[in-house]
Amino acid sequence: KMASRQSQLLDAERKKGTFNVEELSHILYGNEELFAQRQEITKVIFNDPILCRDDIFFLSRSEEYRRGLQRAKRAVELFDELGLEKGSFKSQVFWFTVDDESLPIGLHLSMFSHAIRGQATEEQKKKWLPLVEKFKIIGCYAQTELGHGSFLRGLETRVEYDRSTQEFVINTPSLTAMKWWPGGLGKTATHALVVGRLFIDGTEYGVHMFLTQLRDLTTHEPLPGITVGDIGPKLGYESQDNGFLGLDHVRVPRDHMMMKYAEVTPDGRYMTHTRGSKMAYGTMMFIRAHLVFGSGIELSKAAVIATRYSAVREQGHIDPKKPEVAVLEYVSQQHSLLPQVVTALAYFICGRWMTQVYYGHQPENAEELAELHATSSCLKATCTAVSSLGIETCRRRCGGHGYSVFSGIPLIYKWATASQTYEGENTVLWLQAARYLVKCLSQIQVGKLPSGDAQYIGRWLKTGSRSAPVLSSTDGLSDPKQLLAVFEAAAARMVALAGQQLDKFTLKEKMSKPLAWNRANPWLIRAAKAHSELLLFQHFADILNEGMSAELSAVMLSCVLLYGLCRIEENSIFFLETGALSSSDMRAVHDHVARHLGILRPNAVSLADAFAHHDMMLLSALGAQDGDVYRRLYDMAKKDPLNRTEVADGIQEFIKPIMKAKM
Repeated sequence: KMASRQSQLLDAERKKGTFNVEELSHILYGNEELFAQRQEITKVIFNDPILCRDDIFFLSRSEEYRRGLQRAKRAVELFDELGLEKGSFKSQVFWFTVDDESLPIGLHLSMFSHAIRGQATEEQKKKWLPLVEKFKIIGCYAQTELGHGSFLRGLETRVEYDRSTQEFVINTPSLTAMKWWPGGLGKTATHALVVGRLFIDGTEYGVHMFLTQLRDLTTHEPLPGITVGDIGPKLGYESQDNGFLGLDHVRVPRDHMMMKYAEVTPDGRYMTHTRGSKMAYGTMMFIRAHLVFGSGIELSKAAVIATRYSAVREQGHIDPKKPEVAVLEYVSQQHSLLPQVVTALAYFICGRWMTQVYYGHQPENAEELAELHATSSCLKATCTAVSSLGIETCRRRCGGHGYSVFSGIPLIYKWATASQTYEGENTVLWLQAARYLVKCLSQIQVGKLPSGDAQYIGRWLKTGSRSAPVLSSTDGLSDPKQLLAVFEAAAARMVALAGQQLDKFTLKEKMSKPLAWNRANPWLIRAAKAHSELLLFQHFADILNEGMSAELSAVMLSCVLLYGLCRIEENSIFFLETGALSSSDMRAVHDHVARHLGILRPNAVSLADAFAHHDMMLLSALGAQDGDVYRRLYDMAKKDPLNRTEVADGIQEFIKPIMKAKM
């Protein structure tokens, strides 16, 4: 079979690359050994007829859920057949590639099991984890309510301790108190970690988790006092049964409270343990840390599709005397797509760092917890927001075919955009991070310099001008260290501006602190965004310290600089308002962006290939490895159920009478 014109064009693009693609893949996925393990697991999964998802385009909602159950069963069987060790890199790759978050058991594998590991005592873990790991029970994490989400203190679910029976009585006293949105809750889970406010003799003791059985383990019918079901169709995640849950004075044993950080004794005394109840935020921080890497995954898939397609889609002339060119030759296309490629690279690297931070160092005190909470909050918010916009940019840059579900990008967008609101709505998370930054600012004002990720604030506000441009010349835009200084100065000054607004509203306008905080929201959000942009650039730039060939090093330098410069373009208000860059500096930024687009243009497809996404992961006619886009589009269209007959159902009944009628 002769290769299509488009396949030939994509092969030609790959030959333009100036670096070893696998060398970059090894860095993105950890090292050569880990990358090889990933490729091995991926191949096994997508060669399985049940786990591959090539039928996803034509399923109804009910069919998708049933297919999800079938895939979940096969995934558990295959995991066992492969003899994978729980918690190993291979096991993580397995579940990530299977796309566990879209499975009805996805939240059982992530939030439910992680919460038990992090919040239960050793005795409780010995009892429950074997049941969780062997799927003897299927769990979910039930925190969000119909009327409340991220605001834990506003939860309405009440948990009363009955010392006479040594049981907790869980009740959702109103419609808005019903649990709403937890994945796996609607039809799949047999148990839930129910998050509610604890009361003992009328006194409240904060928010805690309680392991609650929802369904009979034999019949799967809901237990007495349990009202449970699916919340209905959503924008995406059709195979996931996000559910609602009402509890009518449901009783659970005393030892079903997660008791690592606090417990209720049999006689009803509330006792806290060493590190305090705020450590219970760990489960959400764990998910947020993974969402940084997940944002990179989803954006990279869209960027791979759009870049490959742009390399083979010929349309128009740059020089009227020459043949049509691939749309990737247009600088406007490069300016749209190459920033998405380097942003995905940045989120890969930063996601790896964030995950290592979470696993490598559990916070031992409230100060460390506050920093980790702030970092995970603002990075989750910024990465999910930027990646969602980037995915939509990739779709639009594919032209009309990008609107087809067969492009693969609409599916990616549906999955990715949900992350802007689950595990904390982004605006709320930026404000939570801002609260930590303002606290650091207050420490600086009394002579105490903050530690960790916020050290730069004290350094920049303590020394030198608070408004002068950072660069002595625009040549600094070609130096990652000087560019990092620009990000630091802008972020520190944005934090200072937010503090000034709070002072203005409290001291000059005599507002209460809560009212002042509300009025200062826009400045606070900008401060948190600037802080997150700094962290992302800083840790992406760390890739330049990794051992790599001279060829790859040169390419990665341009990637890091293009990423930083494009983030400056996108957030120019941070840098101009704070004076970190002058207007002439900003004009030079545009020139430097254009230069790096030119440097990276020959490597566009090679950079996309380095993500090493299997065709079955992309599910795209436009972005497949072979580049044969038009044949794939046609073949996929022929599979549409509408095309099973030459005359569609309903034509004779509804259209022919109109055609025959005398109008």
